Amino acid sequence: MNKYPIYILWTSLLFIGCTNSSLTPISNANNANYSGKATVLIAVDGTDNREVRHIELCTKEEPEGFEIYFHDKKYGEGFIPVTLPTPSTHVRLCEYSLTGMYGCSRGKAGYGYGTKVLPKIENAKTYFLGTINTSMNTMYKEMPDALIKEAKEKYNYIAHGTDIEEKNHFSCKVKI
Repeated sequence: MNKYPIYILWTSLLFIGCTNSSLTPISNANNANYSGKATVLIAVDGTDNREVRHIELCTKEEPEGFEIYFHDKKYGEGFIPVTLPTPSTHVRLCEYSLTGMYGCSRGKAGYGYGTKVLPKIENAKTYFLGTINTSMNTMYKEMPDALIKEAKEKYNYIAHGTDIEEKNHFSCKVKI
């Protein structure tokens, strides 16, 4: 019996089963449909020890999504900068998973409030997609104040519009 087909099968399964730990998305995207790349920033915020271990970004062109698994370095704070092919439309975070005391918890975009959808991303530009809060296992559209400076200095992105939290002040007047 020839052992080479079995060896090739096992080697192929090993490579298919292993996922990278980089910020290069895993996808079945046809690169012929794209003509550039853009950076999409996802902020991570929280006060506990939970971290992001997996994210999936979806677009109109790639509804099955771009998956990224973090094996060696997980994100508990700061930015996750993801490079996506352009042009892409209706870019959104479809799913993420967190580490935790019960193993893995999954969150769907839309759990919570204010998740963003980027109408179109273009070549060589940087976009902000939202913040994953690991303490609450939710996502929101505002950028944490502590990361606004980093976004500008490191990624050349200036927070604007829905990136900035609206600060409402309520006053309560009680008549006695």
